[in-house]
Amino acid sequence: MSLYGVDVERTGRRRTLWRWFLLHPSADFGWAALVVLIWLGIGLLSHQPLMLESVDPGARRTLFQTLATLAGATAGLTLTSVSMLINVLGKKAAPGQRELPLEKLSATHRRQIGEVFLFAIPGLGLLVVAALATVVLEGDAVTGLWIPEALAFVLTFASVLALLRVAWALRRVLAIATA
Repeated sequence: MSLYGVDVERTGRRRTLWRWFLLHPSADFGWAALVVLIWLGIGLLSHQPLMLESVDPGARRTLFQTLATLAGATAGLTLTSVSMLINVLGKKAAPGQRELPLEKLSATHRRQIGEVFLFAIPGLGLLVVAALATVVLEGDAVTGLWIPEALAFVLTFASVLALLRVAWALRRVLAIATA
């Protein structure tokens, strides 16, 4: 059984790690910070510029503007998904008809599904702000600023993990609805 009562064929250790990932969304920021710290450490040890400091200013600006645009659009899509999810999870069968599959979810499971979506939105919003702040702070300088870049990348990696969880939740809701 999976977290939401839908059969899953995978068994063993991978399932345990996946379940831990699904139940601990706040760990996304820790994993993302670890990735960026490794990146910074490799740059420091190899005497290379930290983050994207030596990349062309136009390319850096384009990258961070694109990150802000994608994060904003994805946050809007996720927010729309939340409103649709509320309608789907709140739908009840007509009197006299058999219970809909999604009605069988407990209140705890409904809350967990909603939290998956609601956890992704603030991270995406922070990514928009961090990416735009990086563009403004760096301006047209030849050398980039590694601290705002590192923050933007931490938020990027954390948002990607949160969106993986959102995709999983959508897949599970679809599986339950069509069961």
